[in-house]
Amino acid sequence: MNRRDFIRTSSILSLPVILKSCGWDNRPVAYPVHVHSDADTGHLIYKSEQFDRIPGGSVDTMIVGGGIAGLTAACKLKDRNFLLCELSSDLGGTSSAWYSDKLSFAQGAHYDMAYPDTYGQEVLEFLESLNIIRHQPWKAAWGFTDEQHLVMHRRKNQCYDHGEIRKEVLPRGTLRDDFFSLIESYRGEMHLPTRLIDEKLRPLDKLSFIDFLKSRLNLTNDFVAGLSYHMKDDYGADAHTVSALAGIHYFICRPYNREVVELFSPPEGNHYFIQKMANYVGGERLMTNHLVKHISEVSDGFHVEVIDVTDQVIRTIKTRKIIYAGQKHALKYIFPQDQHLFQANQYAPWMVVNLVLDRTPEYPGYWQNEMLVEDGTFLGFIDSTTQHMASQEHWVLTAYYCLPPSSRNDLVHVEDNKMKIAEATAQYISNYFGEDISPAIQQVHIKVMGHAMPIPGRDYLFDDKNQYRGNKNIVYAGVDNSRLPLLFEAMDSGILAAGLV
Repeated sequence: MNRRDFIRTSSILSLPVILKSCGWDNRPVAYPVHVHSDADTGHLIYKSEQFDRIPGGSVDTMIVGGGIAGLTAACKLKDRNFLLCELSSDLGGTSSAWYSDKLSFAQGAHYDMAYPDTYGQEVLEFLESLNIIRHQPWKAAWGFTDEQHLVMHRRKNQCYDHGEIRKEVLPRGTLRDDFFSLIESYRGEMHLPTRLIDEKLRPLDKLSFIDFLKSRLNLTNDFVAGLSYHMKDDYGADAHTVSALAGIHYFICRPYNREVVELFSPPEGNHYFIQKMANYVGGERLMTNHLVKHISEVSDGFHVEVIDVTDQVIRTIKTRKIIYAGQKHALKYIFPQDQHLFQANQYAPWMVVNLVLDRTPEYPGYWQNEMLVEDGTFLGFIDSTTQHMASQEHWVLTAYYCLPPSSRNDLVHVEDNKMKIAEATAQYISNYFGEDISPAIQQVHIKVMGHAMPIPGRDYLFDDKNQYRGNKNIVYAGVDNSRLPLLFEAMDSGILAAGLV
């Protein structure tokens, strides 16, 4: 790669600006750009008024949503009479992936890390039963069975900060040392799932991470920018918005600063977990392309109207119990009597842009390439060459954007502006490498998730809505039920929900 001959372009439009309108001059690019989204759901619901209505039979339990929480509940109910309905054409939710004959890549959550053995035993035992993890007594931790998908520590990450390269996002120095000394005082107290955290620490959820730190450290703007990057990367909002408990938990929940923690990242990302659970349950009861339209209470349970997207009919299914593991903002249409339980939730929209190149780099890269640039919604990219079993014929760079909630309505313009989004993403990554990567791009895939991540702001945690639900036979699961947006939390919520039904 010849950095000297590459001229950076400083006039890149930020993603929020691009999404504000569909009237940009969208000059064509030399590769196809595909958009993956459930944005047509509203149109489908309207169109479904013309569909035939037919009986759909009955089940003991219906699970709404085929993400991590819904599939975990399905695994726990494997020997019961249940049916799972998922709107999308594939299972996974925010842990989705894309596959072809010789290529696969994540289109959502893309990794997890080894667990200390102090974490919740229910989830640890569940993951062990799926042969995903095994106990490592010499480390007092649970590591991953499929070791081929562990990313080498020396290739884990590198940070690009407005043109300068360094190893980590938080700048080294006295402030960083003082920060980690403060965080270390909470060692051993930030458990997963968060419901296990001691009551004495829960007041930390009532103030912002920045307010907590300001009273203890002399923060600089650069340091706050680094903290906010980390918070957006995992929690969907900056350090002024995320609660102190969530922020402390991020930095101390695993022993990052004392030892090397296993990082598990298959090419398909966390869809690896989805596949494991789907195989365990069996596919005949996992119904994709099925949108739950409405839930009605009846004397002995519920009538659930389900749109069969493929056959274009509405099936009415009778069920005694429901696990609602879908996104809670949709309750206002599906089961409005419980909408108020989740009305305060804030969600971060995400966009994942997969760039597929027809060559591989000339030198070893880094798995996670963190980027601090003028467009604060752009977080950087993942390099497929660091992942075992990634395609040897293609180089996939998976870029991530975390948008503010105010940008959600602008996502309707993604299809119209897809070429400009692809071009801007290629430009950011070209700046990182110091070389124009555009001539090598074969195709681009854009995944749009309007309610991808619940933001753990102040007073968000420790308020399980199942204790207030109006009907004891409908149970709520998912990280948007007062959980941190983490895989372990999603699984725990699915396990608890299955226990309640």
